[in-house]
Amino acid sequence: MKKAVFLILAVLLAIFGVVNSSRSQLKSYYSGDAINFNGSLYISTTNTDSLEVFKLADNNLKQVAKVRPYDGHLNTYDNFYDSKFIIENGHLYLYAISGFTLYKYEIINGNQLSLVVSQKNTYWEWYNHVDKFGDNLITTSRQGAKIWSADLQVITDYPLVDLENPYNVRAYNNYDILNLQNNYLTVYDRATRSETRRIPVNYKKPSDNHLAYQDENNNLYVVDDYYAKKFNPDGQLVGSFKHLDYPGYDVASSGRNNYLYFSNGIGVVKLNRDNMKLAAYRFTNNLNGPRGWAMGLRAVDVSGDKIVVFNNANILVLDANLNKIAAFQATELSDETSAENLFLNLDHAVGASGAKVVLTGGGYFPNETLNIDFGGTKSTAQADVRGRFTANLTVPGLESKAVDIKVIGASSGLSYSISFRIQ
Repeated sequence: MKKAVFLILAVLLAIFGVVNSSRSQLKSYYSGDAINFNGSLYISTTNTDSLEVFKLADNNLKQVAKVRPYDGHLNTYDNFYDSKFIIENGHLYLYAISGFTLYKYEIINGNQLSLVVSQKNTYWEWYNHVDKFGDNLITTSRQGAKIWSADLQVITDYPLVDLENPYNVRAYNNYDILNLQNNYLTVYDRATRSETRRIPVNYKKPSDNHLAYQDENNNLYVVDDYYAKKFNPDGQLVGSFKHLDYPGYDVASSGRNNYLYFSNGIGVVKLNRDNMKLAAYRFTNNLNGPRGWAMGLRAVDVSGDKIVVFNNANILVLDANLNKIAAFQATELSDETSAENLFLNLDHAVGASGAKVVLTGGGYFPNETLNIDFGGTKSTAQADVRGRFTANLTVPGLESKAVDIKVIGASSGLSYSISFRIQ
């Protein structure tokens, strides 16, 4: 009966329209992290290009900090791209990435952000994502995954393949790395350094942010655009829940009970992990004003499950029954035409024909297709919601000379070039 009501209400929502994040006049909250530290819920996000930290207190989300990295050489402020909370020796730390730099902050007395150390790489690797894999800190980029020590030294790396979106890489133990790319959920074994399972999923836009979850028994969970699915450790489908054909984004559990939560744009659904049956649901499109669109999601045990939803126009905190506890409303204006000045970066600017080069850039329209001309060789890339992109290119077979790499926005017409010398 609950499922039938859920379907009927969804049809009504579809008729009267759901406002998606791409039409917002404010910067969108679509991803972040959350943790329980000493009985309090902390939330972080970098979606406004700043590193924002919140604390739940008295059913309100208090903003603890909002900072941006400063480049003293250029006398400008850069942008943060991702963040991750980690508790070490009884202290709460927050790791964040900005381009080629990894930062480590400490949360002092629950209300102050203090920089501990930063580490800028010298090999021009642009970090896309920072996370915790089992006991380890890890960064991912188009070049793969790197494991770090607590003093920010690289211990080892993994050359993961098919990394169209490094943000979609996750791990919950010391053995497996989960990767949702190109409509496959793959499992990479850290010990053998090889892919052990490849499971097909079904996304209309597989390049978007999508995350999988692995429980304590190594069962795998994913929500695609049609079903929430449960796979056993061997990769066999053992349960599913048909949702509403809206985009499946994130799936998570606090680990304290048998419940699972997932987001699909229009709201959040709670399932029983054992049988994948519906336990509760909540539409979030108007739960704290208009323009809600549930994307990133975290489930944290803080005196019971607390569900953090990065809901486009706001950040929501829900209880275990999916009732609203608190919300923080987006206020920072977004320039729909371009979020920042055009820029391009190369991991190296000289190479022989046939060599690989990584091009990153930004300043284009959100989600637009980008046309790339590398000395006459044409290719395309896709900008993300911030107008940024990463592309793996091959140096064309031309005689030794300097050529331009030109990137043109298909929708915006914005154009920018960077020089490359063919040896």
